Amino acid sequence: MSALINKLLVFVVLLIIGYAGARKGMLPREFTVSANKLVLNVFMVASILNSVTANPPTMEGKNLLVALGVMSFVMIFSCIVSGLLTRLFHKKDEHESLFEMMVAVMNPMFIGLPVAEVLYGPQSVFYISLINLPFNLLMYTYGVWRLKGKPGEKTQLKWRDFVTAPMVATLLSVVIFLVKPPIPGMLNNLISTMAAATMPLSMVVIGSSLGGVSLPEAVSDGSLYVVAALRLLLMPVLTWLVLRLIPMDPTLYAAAIITAACPSGILVGILSLQYGLDATYSSKGIMLNTFLSMLTIPVIVALFL
Repeated sequence: MSALINKLLVFVVLLIIGYAGARKGMLPREFTVSANKLVLNVFMVASILNSVTANPPTMEGKNLLVALGVMSFVMIFSCIVSGLLTRLFHKKDEHESLFEMMVAVMNPMFIGLPVAEVLYGPQSVFYISLINLPFNLLMYTYGVWRLKGKPGEKTQLKWRDFVTAPMVATLLSVVIFLVKPPIPGMLNNLISTMAAATMPLSMVVIGSSLGGVSLPEAVSDGSLYVVAALRLLLMPVLTWLVLRLIPMDPTLYAAAIITAACPSGILVGILSLQYGLDATYSSKGIMLNTFLSMLTIPVIVALFL
């Protein structure tokens, strides 16, 4: 637990550095946009590949299907429950779809992946990376449908929306896991070195991406505390209540609970801006969620893992 606390404190410091740098103009929007692309398309890819090249997971093919099924369940369950909770806690207004998606969509790659690596090692990283498959499928179908238009309206979806670097890296990591090809030592060193940069750079990017929101603004909207409570506390508790009944590998179980405990995904803010919704509202929610998760994740880990 002390290792987790130390790691989360490092997260907070890096978040503050990114946030303060953006507020002071040292990290302009151009940096955030470019660095975000770099993290997602290069360093995150290295982390996913490193999960099967550094210390290859030891499991049979059928266990891989079980792991994919469990991580898919976490994502699908989150979407279903968030839809029900939105009808219960939020009135129909301009923020309804943003409220729902901030509760449904977690941030496993930026937050869950480094936390799991600290506590459970590379195999947990491989498990969490598997969520890219259902994550991309649901975000670019159901998520786009909810954010781009109202129910009943036609929404154009392109196959290219499903093809992302983390998705390709996840598929490649599955192939590497199954085939177990020899990896040259130099390539292994390159992948592990780049993977080590993922966490610090991603935390700075998250902080800088929230630089357009002032702290007083972020903490003044009561509905965002409801989002935080549902996303950070209720979701992992409900996920735990279901998964504890299913026998599975302890590392897979831990990866699933950590994923469910992650704060709202930044992709919600990106898509809200793209589709002309209230990006300020989503940015405030993501900012509040991210900072509060530094407190709630240790609690979830202590209680359920």
